[in-house]
Amino acid sequence: MKSLAFVFSLLLIIFQTSLLFSQEEFNVGSPYTIYGLGEQQYYVSNRTEGMGILGIALTGNYVNSLNPAINFKLTNTVVSFGFEFDFLNSTDGNKNSTISNADVSGFNIGIPIDKDLGWALNLGFNQMNQINYKIVYNTYSYGLPVKATYAGNGGLTRINLGMCFAGLKNVSAGIEYNYSFGNIKKLAFLDFNNSQYTNSYRRTENNISGSFLKFGLAFNLGRMFTELKSEELTIAFLYQMKYNLSSEAEVINQTTVGLDTSSLTASDIKYPQALGIGIMNKFGDRLIVSGDFLWQQWSQYKVGNQISTNLQNSMRFGFGIEITPPSKPESETFWTNKYYRFGAFYEKTNLFINGESINSFGIGAGIGIPISQYNSIDIGISFANRGKTGSGLIRDNIFKINAGFNFGELWFIRVSEEEK
Repeated sequence: MKSLAFVFSLLLIIFQTSLLFSQEEFNVGSPYTIYGLGEQQYYVSNRTEGMGILGIALTGNYVNSLNPAINFKLTNTVVSFGFEFDFLNSTDGNKNSTISNADVSGFNIGIPIDKDLGWALNLGFNQMNQINYKIVYNTYSYGLPVKATYAGNGGLTRINLGMCFAGLKNVSAGIEYNYSFGNIKKLAFLDFNNSQYTNSYRRTENNISGSFLKFGLAFNLGRMFTELKSEELTIAFLYQMKYNLSSEAEVINQTTVGLDTSSLTASDIKYPQALGIGIMNKFGDRLIVSGDFLWQQWSQYKVGNQISTNLQNSMRFGFGIEITPPSKPESETFWTNKYYRFGAFYEKTNLFINGESINSFGIGAGIGIPISQYNSIDIGISFANRGKTGSGLIRDNIFKINAGFNFGELWFIRVSEEEK
């Protein structure tokens, strides 16, 4: 029972921390998050963050929250959660703005049921999309000077429950149920700063929810084809179904007599399908190399029957390496028994603005620090840029620090007589 209490205490700390970082209702962020459901979130695990990949084919004793078929190598119960600290600099070539933000990346649990059969469960709480922008400028409306403010925050989060099974020789299959939900707030405010005119104020708060399934397959090609002479060579596939998000909105409008609030059932949102493929191999005793590709059909994102002209199909390529500790180190130093990770990614985002595709490129590095046999700390840094200046666009430079914790065997620790 103490183990369960510890897990719930961690969850409470995470939610309290998330609320602490979100005291201001509308923070300044990237204007690119104004479109669709905002920026796609790619957190999969603390391990993959440092490698710049999604881990579609990356096997090992960790919780993969993207491809359920990959969790077949779990040897013990793993509880992991991560935080991220972002520093964003945005420029249009003339003006610059710099902000910082901290948030919870995700919380995941992996539980092996039968290690011999590769039968394992995974469950988690992870972000999918995030909206965070605030645009303030002076303009004119009906020939009158006005201060315009457009702002939004919120996004989409999912609770996932998955299972994998590797009872078939050299093949692992996984399925995962996801319940996604979110709250999106948007504000449009025109301030005339003149008592003779009524300011224009419109605020919407939209609650959305829906559910979908993911399927995964992984094949150990090295063991299927012995002539390849690589027992760890793995290729994996991922499919995420398209689904509907139901939507209920509350709207607040400014009138000549005050604020008027109304509730309405908004149009359903059609969230697009996604396909992914990945490959992994281990060279020698210490070098792991992995790459993956994820495609998502954002051109079919719809609100009601309306397709957004500012969204396109997205593609993300990632490639990373991990150097594991030596099995028998010649000397014991601080740097000896650590995991070292490096990687890079290129993404054609789902944004198509002013006739331009908004692309992103990033590099990253990380270190895994074992504390004991089942517990560890992961730290990573990354730098990415998105977009460009000119053509009415902006360039985002994003520096990110990731910190994650992994706890093992929490649910299966035997309680001593004194603790009962």
